[in-house]
Amino acid sequence: MNTVCFDTFTPGNHEFDAHDDGLKKFIDALDQGSCQEKTKVLTANVTFGASSPLYQTKRVQKSQVFEKDGVKFAIIGLTIASKTKNSSQPNADTMFADEIATAQKEIDAYKAQGIKNIILQTHVGYDLDQQLAKSLTDVDVIIGGDSHTLLGPDSLKKYGMTPEGAYPTQLKNKDGQVVCIAQAWQY
Repeated sequence: MNTVCFDTFTPGNHEFDAHDDGLKKFIDALDQGSCQEKTKVLTANVTFGASSPLYQTKRVQKSQVFEKDGVKFAIIGLTIASKTKNSSQPNADTMFADEIATAQKEIDAYKAQGIKNIILQTHVGYDLDQQLAKSLTDVDVIIGGDSHTLLGPDSLKKYGMTPEGAYPTQLKNKDGQVVCIAQAWQY
């Protein structure tokens, strides 16, 4: 990751396998790279408790606004809540809010600021990404991970791959507008 120099990163359940301290160590290692700018760590639905080394830090943000070719867009991070609480080891006082409600709250705040282009960067799985697309308003794109879902044409089957949907998967949001979903697949 320190070689590629990603703009953003959203933690998933495994980043909490060694408690919040494990995530802190990962972020510290991420910051040791030679990237011109630090990778933005984004997760809107995680609130770190007082026992966490990430409590009251500015290093983990809910979202970030970027501008490219004069167009502003927001990227909002979402971490899978129930899976992380039930199968990983976040600190007991680190809280995970509902993904859909949190996403809509962040989207609404950006819309009120005049930011019209909204991307969700998620680690919640393909099924929940599809649910997010259908349940939210004003989201344009969802780039997701967690479920290791391959998206693409059926022609990939001749190479021994089994795509679970089109790339991008296109669904309608709550207002009937198209939302494009892509997945990171795996590795």
